[in-house]
Amino acid sequence: MSTLLKFDNLSNTRDLGGMVSSDGRTIVPGKLIRSGQLYNLTESDIKRLSGLIDTVVDLRTEDERREKPDDVVPGTGYHFIPVVASFSEGVSRAVGSVENMVARLVFNPEGARNHLGSMYRKFVFSDYSLSQYGRFLRILLDDHDRAVLWHCSVGKDRAGTAAVIIEKILGIPDQAIIDDFLKTNDYLKEDLARMIAYAKSKTGSDDPLIEQSMRYLFGTDRSYIEAFFSAVNERFGTFDAFERAGLGLSDSDVKRLREKYLR
Repeated sequence: MSTLLKFDNLSNTRDLGGMVSSDGRTIVPGKLIRSGQLYNLTESDIKRLSGLIDTVVDLRTEDERREKPDDVVPGTGYHFIPVVASFSEGVSRAVGSVENMVARLVFNPEGARNHLGSMYRKFVFSDYSLSQYGRFLRILLDDHDRAVLWHCSVGKDRAGTAAVIIEKILGIPDQAIIDDFLKTNDYLKEDLARMIAYAKSKTGSDDPLIEQSMRYLFGTDRSYIEAFFSAVNERFGTFDAFERAGLGLSDSDVKRLREKYLR
């Protein structure tokens, strides 16, 4: 299981270090960190991050980045690699995206669940998204003195999928990957509560369907990662083929990633 790193204003920040691969090796601590956006951080947060990381990878859209720009962390490089090209309901946390999605799906839990599942399939069937995840992995192949931190808005979908990809490449068993993916629900309880309150306020209703829908839209569900793996198999046949044909990794790239991040 990844390790939660506690900050003042940065939730769902996790070090993948310690996760155990199928060959018994573990991911090296302090090298791979996933998180939510680096926005409105405290001085203490920035100071701590400066000692932990040397690279930030921002997976959000341009609209999200404009609305809530990352705070500058001294001593770090910054890479903007949007996983979706533009406005995308359910993945983007840009204001218009959230409002439209809530209005359309707030009383439809099954529709909300299916909608998010379709987003995870699009990560695989979109050549653009695959090329962006490939760029992210290229950064991991570079030499780093400290950790690489990647993030989206709350570290749930785009950053979560990036974590799944690198964990799978490093040989972490599927069940461990899924268990870690679902831990997001524990770490984003406050964020989810805010979204439920927002939806109830916008609709003027206390219908139980609202909470169910919001949990699917703003939490994680096993069906999402299953949809991702299913799409990988549909399009590429195997995850190995996905690494090569989808993400553009060579055998030597995969070997280097395992040498760098496993011990």
